[in-house]
Amino acid sequence: MEDYYNIERLKWDLIRSNKGKEIGEIVGGKESGNQIGTFHHISNSFEKSLRLPSQKQAKESILKDFHLLPGVGPATAKKFNNNGICDMSDLKNDPNWCSKVKHILELTDEKNLIKLLSIVERWHPLSHPNCYLLTGFADSEDLLFFDIETMGLRFRPLFLIGIGKFDNDRFVVEQFFARDTSEEKAVIQEFLNRLSVCEILVSFNGRSFDSRYIKERMDLHGLRGFNDIPHFDLLHMCRGRWSVPNNRLVTLERFVLGNKRESDISSAVVPHFYELYLRKKNPGPVIPIIEHNKQDIVSMVSLLNMIAEDELDG
Repeated sequence: MEDYYNIERLKWDLIRSNKGKEIGEIVGGKESGNQIGTFHHISNSFEKSLRLPSQKQAKESILKDFHLLPGVGPATAKKFNNNGICDMSDLKNDPNWCSKVKHILELTDEKNLIKLLSIVERWHPLSHPNCYLLTGFADSEDLLFFDIETMGLRFRPLFLIGIGKFDNDRFVVEQFFARDTSEEKAVIQEFLNRLSVCEILVSFNGRSFDSRYIKERMDLHGLRGFNDIPHFDLLHMCRGRWSVPNNRLVTLERFVLGNKRESDISSAVVPHFYELYLRKKNPGPVIPIIEHNKQDIVSMVSLLNMIAEDELDG
């Protein structure tokens, strides 16, 4: 009940203190546009770095994983090890295994993440260390972190897409905000424009929710461009890794990163705040939504660094 009253007090305080203001006055940014239409664009940069596995670590881990070869179970993998066969390269001249090994050796040499991820996920759960170690085939500048905010769980418009990318020693978060639902198509198109020059996606529960939601809305608007692209979902990488009450992002922030958000709103009330903004024509309720989305994206970087510490130093 206390949470309910806190939320009610927060939203009416935001409405009272921002009456008559424009959205750019309170969240920054400016109007922007693309081939579809206009939207509000907000940009912030942070001093952050990202530690990823090396390409050597990624390749060694994949080639030592005999379970990625069709027909290899625990007994066969143990037999390989007992016979001094350390990784798949030791089997490239074996007539029984050379064809299967050659394919994976070629994929690691090519750093073909989309196919390597497909193979690893075929034989292992998404929480398997190799799903993470494959990030070693990427550079931090290749990664596009993203998160969305919507008006509901299914068949409702989305109104905010946030992305984060490394640019040298800066982590730049850009947010594309629909000032009303008519701008949703332009917001999605802007994301697709950025996606066209991106190599790898990173999200938190984005494979199950965010990417599917975007594709549903794309179909509704007749948009194209969300092609197959490697996608690392931190929810799966974190699952079972630490002893935490649950695997929600805010919980991981608190128990793993040691951060507790102040004045944050939960994802459950985001639609209500956006609808209030539309109804009252007051930008106040947008403030915590923008902050919530931005914090989600920044926290993904910190979580990926914690996974690196756990996986590479543990």
